[in-house]
Amino acid sequence: MDRRGFLRTSALTSSGIYLATSKSAIAQATEKGRTIKCALVGCGAQGNALRVASKDVPGIQWVAMCDIWKFSIAKTRGGFLGENKHQVEGEIKIYEDINEMLDKEPSIEAVFIATPDFMHAPYSRLCLEKGKHVYCEKMMSNTIEGARDMVRAGKANPGIFQIGHQRHSNPRYINLRDNVIKPGKMLGRITHAYAQWNRGVSGSAPQGAVKGYEIPQDVLTKNGYGSLEEFRNWRFFKKYGGGPLSDLGAHQIDMFNWMYESTPVSVIASGGVDYFDGTEGRPKFELPDNMMCIYEFKTAAGALRAYYQVLTTTGSQGAYEKHMGIGGTAIISELDTNGNQLYAEPGQDWEGFALGENPPIMKAADKAKNKFWEHPRDWEKPKPPSYGAVSVADVRESKALSQWELARKLKVKPHTPHVANFIEAVQAKDPAHLTCNVEAAFRSCVTVLKAYEATAAGGKYIFKPEDFQA
Repeated sequence: MDRRGFLRTSALTSSGIYLATSKSAIAQATEKGRTIKCALVGCGAQGNALRVASKDVPGIQWVAMCDIWKFSIAKTRGGFLGENKHQVEGEIKIYEDINEMLDKEPSIEAVFIATPDFMHAPYSRLCLEKGKHVYCEKMMSNTIEGARDMVRAGKANPGIFQIGHQRHSNPRYINLRDNVIKPGKMLGRITHAYAQWNRGVSGSAPQGAVKGYEIPQDVLTKNGYGSLEEFRNWRFFKKYGGGPLSDLGAHQIDMFNWMYESTPVSVIASGGVDYFDGTEGRPKFELPDNMMCIYEFKTAAGALRAYYQVLTTTGSQGAYEKHMGIGGTAIISELDTNGNQLYAEPGQDWEGFALGENPPIMKAADKAKNKFWEHPRDWEKPKPPSYGAVSVADVRESKALSQWELARKLKVKPHTPHVANFIEAVQAKDPAHLTCNVEAAFRSCVTVLKAYEATAAGGKYIFKPEDFQA
């Protein structure tokens, strides 16, 4: 029997013994499908996204929410009493202080933390030490020291501890990794990967005060903020966040580690504050607004290089990931419209992979979008140059490749499967059920943040085994 089977069998046996004598909390601790009373800490954009994602997850009852800004509280509370009303009994309790919430609401079993990054470590430790289960948003922390403390807190306390790298639970990404990428599968030896998340300058516009929702300075100071401006624009400041490389890049750089079940041996990085420098009315970033990184992995098959870029000065081509092997290439994104194509190299026969009741791939409904100009656009494709009466073919062009798509569609919000995975693990008291435990997230945090050290050192950082040890 494997470890997970042993844990589940032991849990069921223990429950049976207790159920024969009493209806104790211990007896119900592993009851499948039981209701988990939950609290949300941090009710801004990401907290609200978790609230929306949770509405399709059975077993959740929201009992409390906590934030220092009444504007966020009002917006998220409206959602709890609207589309999430089936998950709320009576009035959801509202708090400004997390300690007060935990003291006054002992029924809370699980806490979802969606605060700015610098509070992830202390709030996670606090909740775990109070005997709660914790779902904490990514990145784990804006510092490696903070992330390391989260691992130690997770080891020192029995609570289930999930980090919000939601792609780990996405059936499309699981299908890609397990059925397409893994050694011996469809892509063959993978030598390169590419990922990006580009967004235009409007996505980083500074946020100001909202009339009628001011925050007293003593409340801001108590919670670590120097001013309302810093609170509203915390992502711009090194002491609160990890910059765009953390905010956006952490999702996709994490996928390099996860897809290849490895950690990099080096990173070459370049970046800087190229646009958001505080001049001409623009906000000032303390961390690079544009970054480009090349990670090198050593796999059993040989070297694998993965390139990543995050730009905040253009939204060109959006966000997607690409995995390139000698047998074919796969393009994926959380949104089907941004990436859901595969193509086989000449000589590869993928027909058999599309057979059966639940095949990983299917014939493409449209031509694979291998070139950026093939994606949907509102501008005309330039006409090729004319060489007289007859066009001249470029002999370097590869022959047309067979077109395929991933045969998995996600019909719920991207965070929903990950929230469901956490709730299932809490219900079963089974940490092995988690798709992104704190140790895996720590390795991704190190992979991301060490890129800044590479930039500071003139371009390259060589990872040491101890870097990934908490």
